[in-house]
Amino acid sequence: MMSASKASPPAKKPHTSNVVSKKISSFDPRHGLAEYLRDPENPRVLGYNEDFVVIKDLYPKATVHLLILPRDPVKQHQHPSEAFQDAAFFAKVNAEAEKWRSLAAKELARTICPPTKAIPERDWEAQIKVGIHSVPSMNHLHIHVISRDMHSTCVRHRKHYNSFTTPFFVKLEEFPLSEEDADARKRNWHKGDMICWRCGKNFENKFTALKEHLEKEFDEWKAALIGTEVD
Repeated sequence: MMSASKASPPAKKPHTSNVVSKKISSFDPRHGLAEYLRDPENPRVLGYNEDFVVIKDLYPKATVHLLILPRDPVKQHQHPSEAFQDAAFFAKVNAEAEKWRSLAAKELARTICPPTKAIPERDWEAQIKVGIHSVPSMNHLHIHVISRDMHSTCVRHRKHYNSFTTPFFVKLEEFPLSEEDADARKRNWHKGDMICWRCGKNFENKFTALKEHLEKEFDEWKAALIGTEVD
């Protein structure tokens, strides 16, 4: 089980902000991350410190899928492109992301390796992506730490798949973006063809066929990583 220090208490906020947040979260699913920032002792929280809260995504889109949530009350309501212009804040994000990329890689290895088999020496971190969506789906800034496999029952339609496998997903190392590039990544991403993340096969708009293919790719990807034969 992944874990990290939970040494820092929840950030203090004006009394009225909690009332407003509770009301909004009751009616607006896009405000759903607020509860973890209010209460870092929530069971879904993997770790927190003075600057960040880290949780497991409630609807994971891959074998391992975490979210890093900044606790800064200003930054958490900014678009990532705006927040990341603050060099000191972006440095903190990168440091936190590297820590959780490492932990996510270890969790991935433990998850896909049989308990009777030793975990092989691999660059497991190469299987983990860290980044943001060009148009975030939630009101609070969050950074995804996600394994490459897209193997999940929560991947239910083209938008789910393309949001992590097209330039709409911006990796941290790609920042800063030009305005033209940032705008281009937002356009028509949900209408584009679905391309297999591993072999590059184009499934156009055939989501059912893609899902069947992803099962095969997951088995082959896992076998290659743990050094076994595909059944």
